[in-house]
Amino acid sequence: MDSQSVKIEGIPRISLNIAGNLSVKGWDRQEVVAKSSSPDDLTLDVEDEGISINCQSNCNLHVPYGSIVNAGKLDGGAAFKSVEGEISIEQVAGNLTLRSVGEVNVGVANGNLTAKNVDGNLHLVSCDANVAVRDIKGDFLVQKSVSGNLSLKEIDGDAKAQAQGNVTVELDPSPESTNEIRAEGNLICRLPADASVKVSIPSGDNVTVKIPDVEVPSQIETPFDLVLGEGDASLTLGASGNVILSSRPPDWNMSTFEVDFDAEFDNMAETLNEEISAQIEAQMEMMEEELQIQLDNISASLDLSGLSPEKAERIAQHTKEATERANQRAQEKMRRAQEKMNRKLEAARRRAESKARAAERAARDRRRRPEPPTWVTSPTRPVSEPVSDEERLMILQLLEQGKVTTDEAEQLLAALEGKSP
Repeated sequence: MDSQSVKIEGIPRISLNIAGNLSVKGWDRQEVVAKSSSPDDLTLDVEDEGISINCQSNCNLHVPYGSIVNAGKLDGGAAFKSVEGEISIEQVAGNLTLRSVGEVNVGVANGNLTAKNVDGNLHLVSCDANVAVRDIKGDFLVQKSVSGNLSLKEIDGDAKAQAQGNVTVELDPSPESTNEIRAEGNLICRLPADASVKVSIPSGDNVTVKIPDVEVPSQIETPFDLVLGEGDASLTLGASGNVILSSRPPDWNMSTFEVDFDAEFDNMAETLNEEISAQIEAQMEMMEEELQIQLDNISASLDLSGLSPEKAERIAQHTKEATERANQRAQEKMRRAQEKMNRKLEAARRRAESKARAAERAARDRRRRPEPPTWVTSPTRPVSEPVSDEERLMILQLLEQGKVTTDEAEQLLAALEGKSP
C-alpha cells in the first residue's frame, strides 16, 4: 500500500479526483495522509489553493477534522466520516455514505445515499437510487428528485424532497420550519403526539389519519388540512398512492435488528476495514430502510383493505417473520465478513506474540546462565599469609550447599594456604 503525506497548518482545502472507491476519515492530526494500492496511481500536490489529490485506483484518506473537501466526479463509491468542514461532491458513481460530517452539497448520486449525524445542511440535486437520511441538524433539500425510495428521520431544519418511489417520514417539525414531501408511490408520515404543525395533504389515492384525540372524517378527500397543537410549523404531504399520517408507533420496526457499523477503524487492518465497511454499511442500512418501507406499505394496505382484524394480524405476522429471516441472512453475511477479517487480525497477533515470547525466553536464558566460579580465577594467596577462620567457614558452607565437591574444597584450602593439591 503506497502512502503519501503532507503536514499542514490551519484548515486545509482538499481537492479530490478519484477513479476508484474513496474513503475519507477525519482525525486530530495536522496532517493529510493518502494511500493507494500502487505508487503510480497516486499523486499529492500542495498548491496555493490547497492540496490536490489524484488517484487512479481506490484511495484512503486521513484528514484533519475541520478539512474542507471538494470532490469532482468520483468513479466509484465514497464514504466520509468525522469530516466537520464543508463537503462538496459533483457526482458519485457508486454508493455514498456520510457519518458525523459537516455541511454537505451533492450534485448527482448514481448509487444509494445514506447520511447520519450531519451537522449542517444536506443539499442534493438528484439521486438515481434510494436515499436514507437521519439526524440532520440543518435543512434537507432535494432539488430534483430521488428515483427510488426515500426515508427521512429527525430533520431539524426545513425538509423538501420528492421521490418516484415510496416515502417514509418521521419528523418533529421545528417551530416556523417548512416541510414539503411528495411521493409517486405511497407516503407514510409519523409525528410525535405533541407535534405543533399545520398539515396539508393536497393529493393522495387514499388518505388515512390516525392521531389520538383528533377527529377526522371517515372518508377523507383531498385536498385535506388539519392543525395539530398550535400549528407552529407547516408540513405538506402529497402522493400518487396512499397517504398515512400517524402518531402511533409502528407495529414493528427495524431497530431490533440494527447493526452498528460506526466502530473505529482498526489500525492493524486499516485499509481492508475501511474499504469493506464503506460498502457493507451502505448496503445494510439501505436494506433495512427498504424493508421498513415495504413493511409500512403492507401495513397501510392492510389498514385500507377491509380485512378482519384477525386476518390482517395473521398477514402482518407472516410478513414480519419473513422480514426477520431476510434481515438475519443479511446479518449472517456481515458476520462472516467480520469473522474473516478478525481471523486475519488474530493470526497477525499470534505471530507477534510468538516473536515476543521467543525474545523473552532468550533473555531469560541469558539471565539464568551461571557465572564462572570466582575461585577459578582468584589469585593465589602468598604462602606466608595464613588462612582465616572466615575463609575456612565459607568453603565449608559451599561444600555443605553442594556448590563444590570434597575434592574441590580441599583444592581451595590448599590454594589459600599456598600448598599444591
